[in-house]
Amino acid sequence: MGNIILETERLKVVVPTVDSFSDWQRLLSDPDVIKYIGDGNPKDNEAVKEILLKSIKHYEDFGFCLFDIYEKDSNEFVGESGLIYLALDKRNEDIEVGYTLHNKYWGKGYATELADAFIKWGFNKLNLNKIVACCIPDNTPSSNVMKKCGMNYKGKYLYNNKHECDIYHIHK
Repeated sequence: MGNIILETERLKVVVPTVDSFSDWQRLLSDPDVIKYIGDGNPKDNEAVKEILLKSIKHYEDFGFCLFDIYEKDSNEFVGESGLIYLALDKRNEDIEVGYTLHNKYWGKGYATELADAFIKWGFNKLNLNKIVACCIPDNTPSSNVMKKCGMNYKGKYLYNNKHECDIYHIHK
């Protein structure tokens, strides 16, 4: 396990490395997990590798990314979560909080715990003034997470100029 950058009550946030590939591959190739992410299709090995390497590079360039998330008690990989330039594209002004968790961890409050921790971390450590989040319109559990974290619905957004989503935001 790599460098721990943040801990919540139940979770450890770790900087991803190329050794994270097998964990990310299991997560992003799971049809249930990925159905609300991007185009909703499970990712093949090349796509997973590309996403992971983009996240690692994002951390190297900016000091934040989609991190590996581990349960403190079991040390099991829970998923990935963090802050990124919207859609992992540094040309975007907005910083997005995101989370993708294995479905065995859904409904346990982990997404809310992570989103809340990253919002606070972004405001306090990165000195951000605004954070956004996106979800597919019918992903009610994810929109509920955003609302629980104090985010407000802003409108529709075309993610990667391809996929319509609901966008939420919160200001410092």
